[in-house]
Parts: sequence; C-alpha cells; structure tokens
Amino acid sequence: MHKPDSQSSVADAMRWSTQVTSIAIELALPAGGGLWLDRKYGTMPWFTILGALMGGYLAFRGLQQLIRDLEK
Repeated sequence: MHKPDSQSSVADAMRWSTQVTSIAIELALPAGGGLWLDRKYGTMPWFTILGALMGGYLAFRGLQQLIRDLEK
C-alpha cells in the first residue's frame, strides 16, 4: 500500500517529466522543421538556424514557466 506522500511524489515526478519533455520538444521541433525546409528548398542553413533560434526561445519560455511554478 502506498503512502499519500509517495503518491504525491509520483505525481510530482510525472509533472516534471511532462514539462521537461515539452521543453525538449519545443527546442527540437522548430529546428527539425527548419532542416526539412532547407532540404526542400535548398536554402541550407538559413531555415535551420531560424528554427533553432525559435526553438531556443520557446524552450527558454518553457523553462521560465517551470521556474515560476517551482517558486509557488
């Protein structure tokens, strides 16, 4: 039988893993989309760079939100 504290710990771990995964996806998806556009249109590396910058911005915002949630 689980203690109420252990259930809370599992729920916290699930929230953390979801948020960290979201941040990773926010970083990788735009860069991957930029790479796909570069290969399609032969504009290497411009869309990849743009996608990486956009992904970095989105990941930074997600990290800021995560920190705000921790401070509550």
